[in-house]
Amino acid sequence: MLETPNRRIGVFIDVQNMYYSARNIFNRKVNFPQIVKESVGNGQLVRAIAYAVTTKAGEESAFLEALEKQGIEVIAKDLVEFQSGQKKANWDVGIAIDVVRMLDMLDVVVLVSGDGDFAPLADYVRGHGRLFHVVSFRESTSSELLDVADIYSNISDQPDVYLIGEKEVKKPVLKKKSILKPI
Repeated sequence: MLETPNRRIGVFIDVQNMYYSARNIFNRKVNFPQIVKESVGNGQLVRAIAYAVTTKAGEESAFLEALEKQGIEVIAKDLVEFQSGQKKANWDVGIAIDVVRMLDMLDVVVLVSGDGDFAPLADYVRGHGRLFHVVSFRESTSSELLDVADIYSNISDQPDVYLIGEKEVKKPVLKKKSILKPI
């Protein structure tokens, strides 16, 4: 993706944002280790962190363990469920705080998310002389975030590289003709 020899790179992954984008756009799953590998290129990976949400059922535990086995640090928090039935899981502030804390150790910040709420973070990173690289699906990425990114990598341009699972083959829908005749 980017030739960055000797540059120190941190990769920050918004798991929920990417999971739902991949599911809605391609009906597939994201290959996060491949995204880390491609976005780091020949640079020096300082840290790759995936920010995830856990549920009471714990269905995501195998997935999170697989990420850790691939060298991606996982930071997780519980999904909050309100009495109204609404659910909330937001890592925006946590990701931003970690980026700011680690900025002195990094030359390139790779954000794996299309969330426009990160545009002020991009401004901050760039204002401190670092490169801000966004990796996401263009179809679900905020234009505001794209406007402030130094580098942009669109996963949708190479789904076979960055996604896992079979391509969904959509069968044509056949319309049945009505055998009833109007009176």
